[in-house]
Amino acid sequence: MFNNIKRAFMVSFLILSFSGVLFANAQNNEQQSEELKILQSLHWVYGPKVVKVGNNATFKIPSGYMFLYPQDTAKIMEVFHNPPSNKDEYYFGPKNFKWFGIFSYEDTGHIKDDEKIDADKLINSIKEGNKQSNKIRIEKGWEPLHIIGWKYKPFYDKETNRLSWAIEAQSGGKEGINYNTRILGRTGVTSAILVTGLTNLSSTVDAFNKVVNGYKFNDDQQYSSFVEGDKVAKYGLAALIAGGAAAIATKKGFWAALVVGLKVFWKFIVAGVVAIFAFLGKFFKRRD
Repeated sequence: MFNNIKRAFMVSFLILSFSGVLFANAQNNEQQSEELKILQSLHWVYGPKVVKVGNNATFKIPSGYMFLYPQDTAKIMEVFHNPPSNKDEYYFGPKNFKWFGIFSYEDTGHIKDDEKIDADKLINSIKEGNKQSNKIRIEKGWEPLHIIGWKYKPFYDKETNRLSWAIEAQSGGKEGINYNTRILGRTGVTSAILVTGLTNLSSTVDAFNKVVNGYKFNDDQQYSSFVEGDKVAKYGLAALIAGGAAAIATKKGFWAALVVGLKVFWKFIVAGVVAIFAFLGKFFKRRD
């Protein structure tokens, strides 16, 4: 149970706790060489091309973009100093490394989309939970995390069955976000998370959303293909924002689970990621 909660909140404000680590490593020739060897060894799939994502979906890689299957995604996440996942994750992003995204699927059961999300109540609860989390962070000698609020309020599109949101946070004088999308399927949900800096955020989100349009559940696995007797989730849209099953399954209750996750595992992107992406972009230009 604890591991599920841990993973849920590592993903909620997922990637790049390494902020500046890889860029700092780039200053060291030996470590830089090792990082580049790993990147060079990955089996990059270049668009335009359609690839399978798991057993129930496909993804159309646009021209100018790259894609990695789970084995290689795990390797690049290790380079990025991110925790290992117990799910298959798929990397995608532009060749210039201005941003990247991660797909992962969870067999949650069919999530009903008739729930109305009270965004103000939800963010207030998250902020309240974060007060407790900061006590733990301070005890551990970590910078406290200040939640500013919604950068993008939760929005559910019934036509695409996609739920999107982003929370803006600040720590150590640095701000960052993860832009989150959940794509609902027949008996599960796919997470698509954008990792980027704050510069040109709006245009990056637009580009990300267009690319995510290329993700398609197979015909018999689409949300509209649900039939009576299919597995049904025990939670709705709001719970997806707070960690899904991890927040519901615990006997402590929904918001108690949220507090547990916030105490240790909530991480977010900082501005230093821009320098890292610039470094990686230069590497791929040299390679091409």
